[in-house]
Amino acid sequence: MLMILLLAFFFLVALAALLSFANDLNTHADRQSQLLLMKALENQQENMRENLTDNAEWGEAYNNLHRQLNLHWAWEGQNLGDSMYKTFSYEGVFVISPAGKTVYSVLNGQLLLQPLEKWMGMDPLTELRPALEHTTGKAVSRLVVSGGQLTLLAAAWITPGGDSSVTLVPGPPSVMVFAQRLTTQKLNEMGREYGVHGFRMGDISSRHIATGQVGFLLPVSGGNVRLDWLSANPGRALLVWLFPLLILLMLATLALAFMLMQNTLRKARLNDESTFLLEQSKQALSASERRFRDVVETTTDWIWEMDDRLCFTWISERFSIITGCRISEWLGRPLTDFLQIGTLSASQITDLPLSGGHLTLKHCCYYSAQQYQRYCTMVVKRVQVSENKTGFRGTATDVTLEVEAQERVRYLSSHDELTGLPNRLRMKEFLEGKLRVQPTTEHPLVMIMVDLDKFKPINDLYGHTAGDKVLNEVSSRLRNCLRESDLVARHGGDEFIIVLPDVRNLEEIETLCRRIIQEINRPFDVYSNEIFIGASLGIALAPQDAHNAADLLRFSDIALYKAKSAGRNGWVFYQRDMGEKIIQRREMENELREAIRDNQLRLVYQPRYDIKTARINAVEALVRWDHPRHGLLMPDQFISLAEETGLIIALSDWVLAAACRDTHRDLPGLSVSVNISAAEFQDGALPGRIRTALETSGLESSRLEIEVTENAMLQDPEKTLEVMRHVRKMGVKFLIDDFGTGYASLNYLRTFPFDGIKLDRSFIMPMTDSPKARQIVENMIGLGKAYSMDVTAEGVETQLQLEQLKQLECDGLQGYYIGRPMTTAQIINLLS
Repeated sequence: MLMILLLAFFFLVALAALLSFANDLNTHADRQSQLLLMKALENQQENMRENLTDNAEWGEAYNNLHRQLNLHWAWEGQNLGDSMYKTFSYEGVFVISPAGKTVYSVLNGQLLLQPLEKWMGMDPLTELRPALEHTTGKAVSRLVVSGGQLTLLAAAWITPGGDSSVTLVPGPPSVMVFAQRLTTQKLNEMGREYGVHGFRMGDISSRHIATGQVGFLLPVSGGNVRLDWLSANPGRALLVWLFPLLILLMLATLALAFMLMQNTLRKARLNDESTFLLEQSKQALSASERRFRDVVETTTDWIWEMDDRLCFTWISERFSIITGCRISEWLGRPLTDFLQIGTLSASQITDLPLSGGHLTLKHCCYYSAQQYQRYCTMVVKRVQVSENKTGFRGTATDVTLEVEAQERVRYLSSHDELTGLPNRLRMKEFLEGKLRVQPTTEHPLVMIMVDLDKFKPINDLYGHTAGDKVLNEVSSRLRNCLRESDLVARHGGDEFIIVLPDVRNLEEIETLCRRIIQEINRPFDVYSNEIFIGASLGIALAPQDAHNAADLLRFSDIALYKAKSAGRNGWVFYQRDMGEKIIQRREMENELREAIRDNQLRLVYQPRYDIKTARINAVEALVRWDHPRHGLLMPDQFISLAEETGLIIALSDWVLAAACRDTHRDLPGLSVSVNISAAEFQDGALPGRIRTALETSGLESSRLEIEVTENAMLQDPEKTLEVMRHVRKMGVKFLIDDFGTGYASLNYLRTFPFDGIKLDRSFIMPMTDSPKARQIVENMIGLGKAYSMDVTAEGVETQLQLEQLKQLECDGLQGYYIGRPMTTAQIINLLS
């Protein structure tokens, strides 16, 4: 009975093991099928993102879908038409404007304009927009549940991609969205490609699952979905064949044991049973080994084994993919030949205890097959290879991108990204280090602050890309002027700082400054145009002027301001009294603010003579400042200060109000012209300010003229033109003041709504002595008349100039010969 019970027990254990193994086999197969299905969904998303990237990062798409909607290009030209449905089965193709409105959609291959949220029954952009912000517009994808179906969405910003010929427009980007309904048929076809059948979306609310089906919950936008498929059920085949066999074997064995079969037959049956179990173990071992190798070859790391001499004995296939090296070339070679590690790290590996933890070697350097320097993190563990031998096993993870990103961050923390020069932080560290050495008067430390002259017009005329190109070239030229021990850093904008340690004499500094200006004055090639700029330099010395970095910066900045005020394209050494002049300038600013508030300003008027009517028909309002301490100040002594400090708007408002009031009250029938600064045309409130002055004074708008210089058109021409058109609609006229001395092109005469031009006095003065000067004036008058503009000559001081301008058919004259600037009472006497 003991033998029978023992045999019965063994058979029951075998049956339980068989059932458990079959169940494990089914579970593994179902898990493998689930991984394959997830891979299929990921591949579907990746393919959609690649297709979306091809269509969204495209210069023509940017021009025809973002800048303006071109249906002919998108639909009729089949650039974004029904091919998306026919070829890729995308039921929805949408273009969303920066305002969030659907401006173009193709639904089921048909051109139908329908908002994305209406077609989806929800607004998926709420989740997609933050993802796009995170990827800076690169394609992202999401699985969502819409209309009871699983829908695959992909979205990306519409950008020019690598097309440098496309002009970017400001503002947020448009978004392109692809949508594909993952119907039961599509899911089934997707599963069959990976050997999985019956793949479909199940009912998550139902707890019942059909026989033979398995499923899993997939989190998507808007909730979870359940995906079902037909289980391969490999364990069933195992049970169909082996389970009856084991039952029969058990019955036969029990029967033979019960009938006291011969001992030989009993031993034979026991031997057969042992052989069968051994075969099963081999199969299980083989399956486990295959499973291990599958995991090894699909992981992102490569796995290795080494002997106790740290020589490779086995390397996984991922090694060749990641490093480009052949596995056979490294088997038997030591780890130290592959990784650039020191003897300390190697000894740490060999000292690892058998029962201890693992060792992690971070950021180990190695070289790929192409001899590119790369980095990996290696995890090492000592293992028992055989009864008397130990070795090492572990993984290696490539972290090259992580290391390069960290190096990039460290570089950008101390360098300017545009020019590659040290930034202010690096400059300050260098400067403080040199100051700690304590420079002497015989060998001072020199700080030179460099500011580019005429740089802003480059950005205005050619764009910031051209400006960046010039800044790069400037940084290169500055580096070529310096020694290896010197430092040049970008301070910001178009300012650079040069630090010269251990300078022998002042002549050496001036020689360097002269060379820097010569280098900057050489032409710059920008889009096949020769651009010329200059440079102003402010110089401070340590220890003569200061002993710390902050004072050196401040003093060199004061010297730079003095250099720019002195005419630019030169250099100035800091002097003690310069700081006092800065203080005086600040006091002057406060006094000007008080002058506007306390009516210390007054206007004088210079008459303008009309040749056709032979009478004075207009006056030009000129401001004067009755300073309580300095006496009468002319405009050139405080207008530039007002522009730099932002007081120009308050000053212009005062002049406009006073000129309109005086003209309406004291000068009936005359027009008045007022000079407006170029900077004020960037203020959208200028039309409202002029309207207020006219309404307050009661002056007719047709009697007010605004004089502007040509440079006003260089600062944001589109904004300037818009402001001028608003003012022009009131009936106010515009004159170009000092015509011929600015930078504006003749094309601006046709584009901007000018009524007249005023020739600068520099063209009038030499006219009586030079035929060429007279010819230039004649051509300028003809140019004005060609554009139907009145031409006024400024600076007329002699009768001969008047007669010559009459012969040249000039329309108006202004100058001391006609009349000096005077009060309204003097104008009335002159008229009478």
